[in-house]
This record gives sequence, C-alpha cells and structure tokens, in this order.
Amino acid sequence: MILATLGYNAMAQVKATMKEEMRSNSKGSFSCIVMDFPATSYDKVKDSWNSFIKEYKGKTDYTKKDKEFFTDDASIKDMSENTVDIYARLTDREDKGSEFAVWFNLGVNYLSQKDFPKQYDVAQKLLEKFSKKLSADVLEDQLKEEEKKMRKIEDELKDFEKEESKRKSDIEDYKATIKKMEDNIKKAEDDIKKAIENQGIKKTELSDQKKKVTEVENALKSYKSK
Repeated sequence: MILATLGYNAMAQVKATMKEEMRSNSKGSFSCIVMDFPATSYDKVKDSWNSFIKEYKGKTDYTKKDKEFFTDDASIKDMSENTVDIYARLTDREDKGSEFAVWFNLGVNYLSQKDFPKQYDVAQKLLEKFSKKLSADVLEDQLKEEEKKMRKIEDELKDFEKEESKRKSDIEDYKATIKKMEDNIKKAEDDIKKAIENQGIKKTELSDQKKKVTEVENALKSYKSK
C-alpha cells in the first residue's frame, strides 16, 4: 500500500514515493520503507544519504558484499530513547532512477506501521526530510551546471566583444590607410599633370632644338661644298 507521495519543484527533478514492504537485508526479512526516485541517479542518492545520515550521529559503513549501508547507533530522539540501527539498500534502476529501502532496528524489533505507528510517523518525516535534502542537492548540481553554461556564454560574449573591438580598430586602420592612399593618389595625379606639362615644354624645346640642329647642319654643308 502506498503511504505517501512526495512531489517537489519540477526543476529539482526529485519525485519520491514511499511505501511499507517486507524486504530482506543482511540480517533477514523485515518491514522497511521503500522509496522510489524515478528521476534521480544512484550516485546522487548515495552521496546525499551519506551526507544526510551524519546528522544522526551514528557510524555509517557501506558493505559491498551486501550492497548495504549500515548506520550503527543512530540517535533519533523522537523515535526511541535508545539508539537506532539503520540499514539501507540502494538499487540502481538506470534510466528509471533509483529505489531506496530503509530498515529501522529499534533494538529488539524492526519498525513497522502496525506495531509502532508513532515511531513510523517519525521515520516517514525523517525520510521526507531526506527527500528534501536530495532535492536541494539535485538543484545545487543543476545550479552548478547552469552557472557553468552561463560562464561559457559569458566567455563567448567576451570573445565577440573583443572581436568587435578588434574589427573596429581594424576599420580605423583601414580608414587611415585609405586616407593615406587617397592622398598618395592625389599627389600622383598632380605629379602626372605636372609631368604632362613638362612633356609639353620639353617637346617644344626639342622641336626648337631640332630646328637649330638642322640650321647648323645646313650651314656646315654649305661651307663644305665651296
């Protein structure tokens, strides 16, 4: 029977269901609370649980053989005046998310809703608190990822701004070069005009000089023929 459904901001990507079931841990088959995280990875649930459970002062170890988290002598005052042993197993459902089963050993008996209704409510609230932390952790990861994307866009924007500044500088250089070339063209055009004028003068001088040469040649011929 589904006992509770937890829904958080869609951006957090954490939606959990909680239900009581009989499941086996390393000590046998007992009542536990099973949480289903359909959109949250195995590693993220694992990291968040390891961080979260420290609040309850017990010593937590993970056994690879049993694939089980064990928190020895946790202090949950609203649940028991004595310490509580907590067993937890996390199942990686890959693209379907993760499943998390948690057992609370009160000393002689394991927690169940039927036998310990008040303590069961405490366990539910504890796991709801864990779900909220998991949501916050997922959001924190998402925030880091979005900030990383934002920094990338900022860097790209800076590159475009640098490119704009460089191209504006290039344009000013090009304009200066164009102005210089226009001045050079104007000077060359003036030089051409002056050269054409000088050619006209020299052509006239050359024509006059040719006449003088002809006159002297004719005079020389005249003297030689006498």
